[in-house]
Amino acid sequence: MDAAGRRSVRRAVDDQNEDIRVVAPPFLFYILYDTDLISRREFCEACGELLEREGWTGYKAVKAAWEGIPIDCSDILDDNLLP
Repeated sequence: MDAAGRRSVRRAVDDQNEDIRVVAPPFLFYILYDTDLISRREFCEACGELLEREGWTGYKAVKAAWEGIPIDCSDILDDNLLP
C-alpha cells in the first residue's frame, strides 16, 4: 500500500475514534503461516512476490512490510526483499 493509501486508512480509523493497527499485507500471509495453513517456504515466496508485484522494493517499504514478522526468509528471498 502506498503512502497515500496508508494515510487514507489511518484517517478513516481516526474518524471513527478507533484504536487499531494497520498492518502491511505480508502480515496477512504470516497469519496463514502461524496457523499452519502454508509452509515457511510458501510464506516467504508469497511475501517476495507481493513485494515485487506491488512495487514495495524501496528500503523503507521493505522494512515496513516485514515489521512485526518474526520469520527469517534469507535462505529463500533475495537480499533486496529483506529488511
